Amino acid sequence: MIPLLRLIIPGAIALTPSLISEGNDFIREHTIQQLQETRKCLNCHLSGVNLSGANLEGADLRSTNLQKANLKNANLRYANLEWVDLREANLQGADLTGASLKSTLLVDADLQGSNLEGSKLDRADFRNANLSRANLVKASRSDDIQNSRSVTLCETILPNGVTSGRNCQQLDIGSSTLSK
Repeated sequence: MIPLLRLIIPGAIALTPSLISEGNDFIREHTIQQLQETRKCLNCHLSGVNLSGANLEGADLRSTNLQKANLKNANLRYANLEWVDLREANLQGADLTGASLKSTLLVDADLQGSNLEGSKLDRADFRNANLSRANLVKASRSDDIQNSRSVTLCETILPNGVTSGRNCQQLDIGSSTLSK
């Protein structure tokens, strides 16, 4: 019996990582399906997920990890994205009209061409984010954003309706060009 166990145990150990991976993939797919059906996913772990073009209008994603997620052209109108980790996320062309991004991490995020009109940006961290050609008209923000550094604002429509310069350079979001 013991020699047989010596043969079975190494095989079982070798299979365990793939079984765990398959289980995690199943849970992840189930979570994504539930999000799309209910528009609610609080404190979920969805880093690296592809939700390109997804309709998540009004979704409640508070405290969700969407680091490195692909949300290109996603509809996130009026979504609750408070305390969400969107570091290095692709939000190109995403519609974030009226979304709440309070205390959201957008470090190194790509928001080129996104619509943030009327969104709530209080305490959001935009360090190294690219907001080229984004629409920030009537977006609220507080002076807590002063920790955000080196945001790319190229032809960006600022909260006051003024379009930033055409030269695409790193600008400090805390500067007077982004005042209310």
